[in-house]
Amino acid sequence: MDFYNPNEKIRLMRKQLGINQSLLEDVNMTRAFISMMESGKRRISRKSSEILARKFNSIAKEMSININLDDQYFYRLPEEDAKFYCEKELSKKEISHEELEDIIEVAKTYQLSDMLINAYKINGEIYFVESDYMKAFTNFSNSLGKCKEVNENLLQTYIYNAMGVCKIRRNEDEEAVFYFSQALWYAKEQDNDLYFIKASYNLALGYSKIKEYDKCLEVIEKNILEKDISEKNEDLLKARILKANTYLRLGKKEEVLQEYVKIINALKEDDIDTLSMLYNNIAEYHYKNEQFEESLKYINKAQKLRNREFTSIILDTKGKIFLKQGLYNEGIMIFELAISFAEEYKQFTVLFEIYKDLIKVYELIGDLEKVKESAQTLLETLDKNCIDKGRSYALYKLIEISTAEGKVEESLRLLHKLKPMLIGE
Repeated sequence: MDFYNPNEKIRLMRKQLGINQSLLEDVNMTRAFISMMESGKRRISRKSSEILARKFNSIAKEMSININLDDQYFYRLPEEDAKFYCEKELSKKEISHEELEDIIEVAKTYQLSDMLINAYKINGEIYFVESDYMKAFTNFSNSLGKCKEVNENLLQTYIYNAMGVCKIRRNEDEEAVFYFSQALWYAKEQDNDLYFIKASYNLALGYSKIKEYDKCLEVIEKNILEKDISEKNEDLLKARILKANTYLRLGKKEEVLQEYVKIINALKEDDIDTLSMLYNNIAEYHYKNEQFEESLKYINKAQKLRNREFTSIILDTKGKIFLKQGLYNEGIMIFELAISFAEEYKQFTVLFEIYKDLIKVYELIGDLEKVKESAQTLLETLDKNCIDKGRSYALYKLIEISTAEGKVEESLRLLHKLKPMLIGE
């Protein structure tokens, strides 16, 4: 994208329309004055720019050409035109990655830090919606870098939180905890109550994922549940659910069911997202207590709500119930269906867990070829999406199979791939 000096704009516009300077004359602007402006000997004022824009628009219209020059077009310098262009493009309701990359290049060329911050942020948001969490994270990181360069602190709370969510979605939970901690720090500094609650919930979720359950509960109690916020607040509801889920993982049986029932009673009937997850969690509670009939009852309730985004999680729970009941073929069918939903929504944490459950079934029925096939498919999916978590498990299973088959060279090749991961751990 090229931007020109004011005098160059007059010359280029005349050439495009094939007109001479005399056609631009006005009662307030002689041909000699136009010549001096075009040669750069006279600066173009705001008033002169307005007259020139009106003249060019009128001439173009007579030629059935719509150029829509604004009043200040001939007054603006190249860097001002660059900013004007970036602002106009960024204000569009829909914008593509290609358009954003163009804006980023323009903003870099003219050192427009505020435009770079917004362009990277918007690009990150679009990639996030598209479930491309790696590219989303990279763009948010670039936006954060520019924020720090120009001491733009207000936006850093949002960006740190967004980066943490990207990490959570990619199973990089320990890194997520760092970014949520940073978001929380900036929220405190800025007295940003909205993001204080959001970052607190996400930090608690991060602690839960790395199995630091005491820290998870501490953040929920001190930062969220003790705050005077509305019972209808979405983040408060999510925090209560996370608290109940944490009790489930800690094996606190009485507290778990009490929490889930309280939450369900407080829910609106149309909140199917939350309700389906709660039914799934209650089903998991009964599953862990080997109350399979009750577990199946609640998982069927969750499934009837038809929440496609949570379907993979619900189906995984249902598959585990079948597995515990010895219904292996039914379990395999359910797990395979769950995998397809997890892949569709790029739910890599869930995908890894489902594959582990599926491989467990194949091991129980002694189908080593299917174990190998499943582990290989999991590894390929993780490699394709640049996901680390789960790769060591998949490689370990493949090594087990190749060792059992007496394929020494294959085992050594796989061990060579596994070694860096083990050293990294």
